[in-house]
Amino acid sequence: MSTIAAISTGYQTAAIAVVRVSGEGTRALLGQVLRRADGAPFSTWPPRRARLARLVDGGRPVDDVVCTLFEGPASYTGEDMAEISCHGGLVVVGEVLDCLLRHGASPAAPGEFTKRAFLNGRLDLAQSEAVMDLIGAKSRRAAELALTQVGGALSGEIEALRRELVDLDAEIMVGIDYAHEGMEPADAGVVSAAVERLRAHTARLLRSYAYGRAVAEGIPTAIVGRPNVGKSSLMNALSGCERSIVTEVAGTTRDVLDETVRLGDLLLRLYDTAGIRETDDAVERIGVERARRALEGAELVLAVFDRGEPLAADDRTVLELSRGRARIVVLNKSDRPPVLSAADFPGDTVVCLSAATGEGISQLEQAVQAQLLCDPPDAGEAVLTSARHREALRRADERLAAAYDALAQGMPPDVAEIDIREAIEALGEILGRTASEDVIGRIFERFCVGK
Repeated sequence: MSTIAAISTGYQTAAIAVVRVSGEGTRALLGQVLRRADGAPFSTWPPRRARLARLVDGGRPVDDVVCTLFEGPASYTGEDMAEISCHGGLVVVGEVLDCLLRHGASPAAPGEFTKRAFLNGRLDLAQSEAVMDLIGAKSRRAAELALTQVGGALSGEIEALRRELVDLDAEIMVGIDYAHEGMEPADAGVVSAAVERLRAHTARLLRSYAYGRAVAEGIPTAIVGRPNVGKSSLMNALSGCERSIVTEVAGTTRDVLDETVRLGDLLLRLYDTAGIRETDDAVERIGVERARRALEGAELVLAVFDRGEPLAADDRTVLELSRGRARIVVLNKSDRPPVLSAADFPGDTVVCLSAATGEGISQLEQAVQAQLLCDPPDAGEAVLTSARHREALRRADERLAAAYDALAQGMPPDVAEIDIREAIEALGEILGRTASEDVIGRIFERFCVGK
């Protein structure tokens, strides 16, 4: 592969920047541009030792840098690689990169370092995706989950499942291929028991996705209610800033405003919507329609009501529109004499608060976490955070269910073998063993340059 180079710390002013180089020509390239004060040639520099040097472009000094060489295959990419720490001014770091490119390196594509790690067997595809998840983590728990996946927690479980299915498939195929030599066919009961046990494993992993997505991506959450019940004040209280305009004038919010908010271990993608009511105002009517669409797409609804007023017709419309969804009823303006109470909302989780003063916000946060994190994984368990992984595992589970049903109906194991083989293929997609080039390309396209 060609020798590539890129700025790994982003093109921005900082005290220090890191430029990465990787490829077969790394040693030769750095030998051209690095000079040590003691005159030692680059070929004699030991790997994994930081060395101070001057980077020069021909006879022109560019910067004093610290270079660390990592020899392949024991490097991040699996090939010779180096990290050059230089001063982080935009001009300096640009000059360092340009110097490397002028001396033979090619600009790295987005995610190319990690893609090379995947192609060289240093990381599987699930671990590679987790690298970007770790970089983009928006909470401590999201970073923890990503780090465990980089370390192979999920990959190990998927590989163990796949290996057991491969062994089971081989056992069935031996009985088929060598039946003429007196080989006994696989025992249907043994195969059925193995499939049932493996399905229990896939089911646990699939259940973990709800938790993993809430932590890593956030749950679409609509704040809905009639005008002037305090939706925008609640949005501001949860986001910790004046995200929405708050006035005494009904219908202030005309569009859907969004903000990502962290609540403990999880993220909410909050949508503050226009007050739901009948109106003759053409612009407000558009806002109400958008509010309805936001509610339809939400996975959690915060239905807000004025605690100091009886339920109005528009309040009942909000209840009807959000019926059957994960919902928390918020009785706002708790500083006013109460008219509504939890008894008016049988079957709902009800929280009383004052969005204006912040009283009761912590109780709302606890209610949200209890609603969304009702089945958290045990410590150390692998967790699904990727929709791609969930879809591949769902297909594997579907094929295993078909295999189990076929055996339960008295079919021989060779009929179930087709479904078992397809389950193996689906699991292989998670690890990158059977994923198409298009899928792999799309995954690495979302990486930043230099990673």
